[in-house]
Amino acid sequence: MWGNAVADAAPMIPPAMNYLLKRLAVLLLTLLAASALIFGALEWLPGNAAQLIMGPEAPPEAVAALARQLGLDQPAWSRYLAWLAGLVRGDLGLSYAYGAPVADLILERLALTLPLALLAMSMTVVLALGAGWWAASQHGRAGDHLVMGLTQLGLAVPSFWLGMLLVLLFAVKLQWVDAGGFPGWSAELGGGFWPGLRALLLPAAALAVVQAAILARIARSALLDIAREDFMRSARAKGLSRRAALWRHGLRHAAIPLLTLGGLQFANLLAGTIVIENVFTLPGLGRLMAQAIANRDLIVVRNGVMGLAALVLLLNFTIDLLHGWIDPRLRMRAEADVEAEGAA
Repeated sequence: MWGNAVADAAPMIPPAMNYLLKRLAVLLLTLLAASALIFGALEWLPGNAAQLIMGPEAPPEAVAALARQLGLDQPAWSRYLAWLAGLVRGDLGLSYAYGAPVADLILERLALTLPLALLAMSMTVVLALGAGWWAASQHGRAGDHLVMGLTQLGLAVPSFWLGMLLVLLFAVKLQWVDAGGFPGWSAELGGGFWPGLRALLLPAAALAVVQAAILARIARSALLDIAREDFMRSARAKGLSRRAALWRHGLRHAAIPLLTLGGLQFANLLAGTIVIENVFTLPGLGRLMAQAIANRDLIVVRNGVMGLAALVLLLNFTIDLLHGWIDPRLRMRAEADVEAEGAA
């Protein structure tokens, strides 16, 4: 009876809304699975969390008191549900090392890490699309071989090593920027938008080079495949050069695989901030996570990893929606699914 009611109601949902609801349901289920995996991974670590926090020389009475304070005397499922409820309310608990609310610590550090990742992703897209388009337009020529050689070099260079080279060149030798640190986004505290953006240029470039090398090679391959399509031959027959045809028509049709790879690369950029923020002494989420691991501040580690996972999943959710907007075949497939459900 209930199944018939859902089937009768399905045709009343517009295809676009039906696609959105399905993707939203997948997002929520994935977030739930990620939370269970993160909680379980920290829960199954060997040893007592309270003992790890207080150190091996702590008296048993103090360890037992801290275990009760942390709720470690409760069953694991009860603590997991309590953590989920706190995530929904925005109450992530108190940091053991800082004595401050974990939510405030993460939001404060995200104000640096998120702009850093977005700036690095913007550099990645600009460099990769430009290099991939140029290589595809010069296929088989010197320009193509030059771009492919540079991308191979970019794949071989670790981001932290490149970051140190950039510091030596632009901060130590040329003295164009500071070697590290972050002035903040507030002009009242001695920072501001431009000083803050300037402090993020070198770490963003160090993060972007490797990812741009990967994306440029994929962009070149996708554009070369599209160049063989009939509509591209028609564009060339109308008088467009190979370079202009790839620019006007090829990049849009290559957007689907590039968007998918871009979502994966954003996750790599967020992971890379843990190292890069330590190289440039930036007070971001990656540096907070490294300090929390060193201080055995497990509550910060758990919520920080969950925050990073949520950012990546939200980005992938946005990319799925962009797929439906860019590729009309996905919208037509959604309409066909709704019609099939209604017929059943």
